[in-house]
Amino acid sequence: MLCGTILLAKLSEPMTTEENNKAEQAADVAVAVAVDVAINCDDWQKLDFDPAALALEIVPMVYAMADIPEFILGADVEFSVVLSDDESIRVLNRDYRGKDKPTNVLSFAALDAGADGVLPSSPPDQQAWLVGDVILSYETIESEAVEQNKTLKDHFTHMLVHGTLHLLGYDHEEDSDATIMENLEIGILEKRMIESPYS
Repeated sequence: MLCGTILLAKLSEPMTTEENNKAEQAADVAVAVAVDVAINCDDWQKLDFDPAALALEIVPMVYAMADIPEFILGADVEFSVVLSDDESIRVLNRDYRGKDKPTNVLSFAALDAGADGVLPSSPPDQQAWLVGDVILSYETIESEAVEQNKTLKDHFTHMLVHGTLHLLGYDHEEDSDATIMENLEIGILEKRMIESPYS
């Protein structure tokens, strides 16, 4: 397992007005964004890029650019990224979504409200908030990249951004929500010099 913690205090690049507003939203409090990466499929280790190291860069970047749920503003957070395969993700997709087939990415948010519909007011034992898990399937992401004429690295990055945004409460069930999420994905990917996946 590869782990990394990034201390987010300021972005080194000049910020747009929107990014500046997000930075002010965090009230100038430095937060630690921890990312744990587990590799459960050997194919991820045969690439011409390091997907685990890339995840350590991308997840904090997404966190810095997204609208953060108010109750975790200023708190340390932790994300889990699992680099998996079609068979493992198919089982999860079947068991948790009722779809007995592999998919590219699944997100399991740990910040969902409890049975009473209320979010906890603080992380357990004052530790970092566990935001959730992003699980990515090598075979599906590879085949989609080929079908869509994208590099595997670019498509992996997009699916990681997409899954991380789901953990932060973004979704695409309604058209208006999809537009918000897609525009944010496009903006994040542009910072990595990746073309819009939606054009």
